[in-house]
Amino acid sequence: MVSPESWLDRLSGNLATHKLLPSIVALVSLVIIIFLGGLVPADNNLWLMFTQAIAYFLARVIYNLKFHPLSNYPGPRLAAITDIWWAYIRTTGRYPWIVEDALKQYGDIIRIAPNELIFLTPRAAKDIYLLQDKNLELFVQVGYDALDTGDGGITGETNPIRHREIAKKLAPAFSTRNLKAKEATILKRVDRFLNQMKEIGAQGKGADLQCWTHWLALDLSVDMTYGRDMGQVRDMKDSVFLSGSLKLNLFVTMSEITRKIGLLSPLAYLTIPASVWVIMPKLIRMNTEDVATRIGLRGKTEHLDYFEQLVPADQPVPTDKKRIYHLENVAGQLLLASWQPLADQFYSLIFFLLRAPDAYSMLVEEVRAAFPTSDAINTETTANLKYLQGCQRESLRLHQETVDGLPRVSPGAVVDVAYIPKGVICQISYFAAARSPRFFCNPLEFHPERWLSPDHPKFDAKYKDDDLAASKPFSQGPRGCPGGAITMAVVRLFMAKVLWQFDLEAAPGYENLSFEKDFKWLTFWERPQFWVRFKPVQRAKIDA
Repeated sequence: MVSPESWLDRLSGNLATHKLLPSIVALVSLVIIIFLGGLVPADNNLWLMFTQAIAYFLARVIYNLKFHPLSNYPGPRLAAITDIWWAYIRTTGRYPWIVEDALKQYGDIIRIAPNELIFLTPRAAKDIYLLQDKNLELFVQVGYDALDTGDGGITGETNPIRHREIAKKLAPAFSTRNLKAKEATILKRVDRFLNQMKEIGAQGKGADLQCWTHWLALDLSVDMTYGRDMGQVRDMKDSVFLSGSLKLNLFVTMSEITRKIGLLSPLAYLTIPASVWVIMPKLIRMNTEDVATRIGLRGKTEHLDYFEQLVPADQPVPTDKKRIYHLENVAGQLLLASWQPLADQFYSLIFFLLRAPDAYSMLVEEVRAAFPTSDAINTETTANLKYLQGCQRESLRLHQETVDGLPRVSPGAVVDVAYIPKGVICQISYFAAARSPRFFCNPLEFHPERWLSPDHPKFDAKYKDDDLAASKPFSQGPRGCPGGAITMAVVRLFMAKVLWQFDLEAAPGYENLSFEKDFKWLTFWERPQFWVRFKPVQRAKIDA
């Protein structure tokens, strides 16, 4: 006969550590047996197992609703009972909007899963992501918000000490010196894009920025990570890596879900399209081969790249398989982390500007007045363009990169004046905060003026009370994106180069596109087709 204790242990896992839960299960089991007694022989093992399973489910519902430490927090009733509500909204593509609506309905702190809270305010974000002891984060990363590769790399490393070691080793890769070392190749890739736009972008309905921004951003990311030329802008087609990766968005999301809800694990692999199964071995092999090739090129690369910090030329070649596998994971994460934000912001900055004609005109005026030639545009000179910086920050506010909430485990601490017990998962909705009328005037509209200083001629006093700290597109604290400044510099350079050489015009149909209804987010953003004409600027020639 299966004992109630062993069955409970198998079902409840970590929840069995809640002291009240076993007692509630025993009580509910007794009630069920008494209520249904006599229908089935008492010594029927299958019946006892079924009874205990039902008892556990009902007991968990009762516990989560009435006795759980988070039972007093508002939120959807189903979310309090089970992780299924959270899992469902993660697969809809509407996760950030659904969470935003829930915060509007229930308040600044809501329960989105039995043991999980999400917060709204900038104060909560500071409490969660900045709280440290001896330079170590106290709200540690959960284990389910990254692919389970067997090695956390850097973004998935849950151990604060290990994460700090890796981050410290990589820090020089994101320095001003390292950016300057990459600038020549960044300019080369942006200029290649501009040359293609002179041909492709000026014809017919122009260029589809959905694919062109992916091509440019991934070319840049691969070059900055490994020092390799992927050639997508040159060849005007997806690489195998790009086409395969874009089709794995749902799979990566399901992998996160199944790491949290183990019973759903078999479902994850059903979300991989058949076309990707065919190329999956090649996709896995590509990163391994790139890392091996890059190790062989130590000291022989054209420019500094991120990998330089992982295996410096003056250190022995790594031979340990575990060490090499770790390098592959870190390198792959660096590539993905620099590709997606660049692609999104190349696209979104143009998307929002063309919906705001006044802002577009002011930015064009600033860029063209600042530079006598396109060659004068670089990462240093564009840093002085205040209106361009305002446009960039406004685009990042509306189209957030930190959308998943960045869940962390509470050590037992106060978050936004509320004491959160140890073990509770906490996170901030940067998406909702950056779009909240409590922190921003006209929050869903594109207004770069809100980011300007009061002495700037384009400053608008209407936005003087905006809480700009509510927008943190690269998060903050020990796990804040270290490449945020590089992303900002590259996007500024790109935008200045584009607007100096081209007048932009959205193709017919653009007026029907909407960020609110046409964008989707799973693990990374899915953006609609967006056709733009790149019309070369006609400048008067000055006689010698």
